[in-house]
Amino acid sequence: MFQRNLHRHDDVKLVMSALRSDPQCLPILIEWGASLRRDVASALREVIATGAWQSETRVRSAAAHWHEEPRFDVFLEHGLEKRRNRGPKYEHLDAALLTFPETRAALYRVSAAECPQHCRTRTGTFAEDRHVDDYRQALFGWYAAIQHAHACVVRAARCFADARLPDPRQHETFTDWMTGTRRRHSDSAVQQSETAAQRALREIILMMHAWSPHTFEALDVAFRKAEGEETSHAWGRGFEPAGRNEAQAAAEALASVLSPQERRQVREVIEGIESHEDEDRDMDLAADSTLACTSDRHRSYGADTAEREDCAMARGRVYEEASQPWCEGIDRKADAARLARFLLGPSSDRTQAALATARAGVARESTEEASQIWHDNAEPLREAREAAGIHLDEAASHLGIKPATLQRFEQATGKLPGRPVSLGYLQLLTLSCIQTGRTAPACIPQAISQPVTSLPNTLS
Repeated sequence: MFQRNLHRHDDVKLVMSALRSDPQCLPILIEWGASLRRDVASALREVIATGAWQSETRVRSAAAHWHEEPRFDVFLEHGLEKRRNRGPKYEHLDAALLTFPETRAALYRVSAAECPQHCRTRTGTFAEDRHVDDYRQALFGWYAAIQHAHACVVRAARCFADARLPDPRQHETFTDWMTGTRRRHSDSAVQQSETAAQRALREIILMMHAWSPHTFEALDVAFRKAEGEETSHAWGRGFEPAGRNEAQAAAEALASVLSPQERRQVREVIEGIESHEDEDRDMDLAADSTLACTSDRHRSYGADTAEREDCAMARGRVYEEASQPWCEGIDRKADAARLARFLLGPSSDRTQAALATARAGVARESTEEASQIWHDNAEPLREAREAAGIHLDEAASHLGIKPATLQRFEQATGKLPGRPVSLGYLQLLTLSCIQTGRTAPACIPQAISQPVTSLPNTLS
């Protein structure tokens, strides 16, 4: 795993080792970290939206071994390490997603339901393997970047202090120097530089926090000391000891170069980061069925607002089903998985799930009649299929037969079609008529059409 996804990881290592003591190492790390963090969040959204994680070898083999549905936590844990110095841990991923509520909501939904959370699109629209590779590489790149955060802050603070020694009256602040901005007198220029400073501070503090959970406490103690208070570290008992010295060194370096106003900015940034750690708010967002589909690919392929809202409603229903209180004899995860296949998959997957569900609701005697009904009403049924906009090849693929075979059955030539194929054809026509707002052919008995008409209307 580590060797397969070292591309961006090695890029970060190479550049940071080349810069080493260069004063520009911090601005470069900030830009790189922000880019990698965005890549992690967006790629993970696409992995969930396309269901690409189900194609992973380990996920498939685990599902086959235990005779169960593919589980998302198998995919997620495969890319995460238990040990801090061997690869990205869950804490590193969690920190990368702190300011991306849409990705956190998607993660909560798919983890709760342990089932696919596809976009409602046509099959074959996405290059699924690419999303998985993008996610893995961005995650390992982020892991490489956060290792340099504390050391870069220390070096940058020293460089800034040394640069100010010849002229201590210099008015440039550390955050301005860090972002490469120069204050101008116009209000808009000042506001832009302050926004850039806030963004840069947020990114570097997030990177420090991702690598060491002691960062916030170390900053608080260092700032209080700089303001003349008597205080010391408590070092939270539940935290791992790794990273304490790094956090303390970086905090003391920052305290020595930041002005009181800048220290106030840092505290505001930390408050904003901590506000995103509210798990209840993430769960509320995951339960919100009005959260539109967050897939970038979905939006880029011209999906209209109604389609995105349908996708959001379907995801909300799956999460709601999976989040119901436990009841003996009811497998909520399995029910959510079935509902996800029925509502969220690509168009052909939803159709197949609907036909399988409807087929199970037809009595055996009605199934035996389906072949003769199709043969006797071949012409009006073919006209209904064409009016509903189903191509011959598409219908054949849903029924699992060749287009030439379907064409022969629609011409009522040769032997009667098989009972499963006949039943599937009649129910496919009923489903297509519902989706296009048409009346199903009268020759289809209610015993066959009723299991289709009772399906949720969010299928379309």
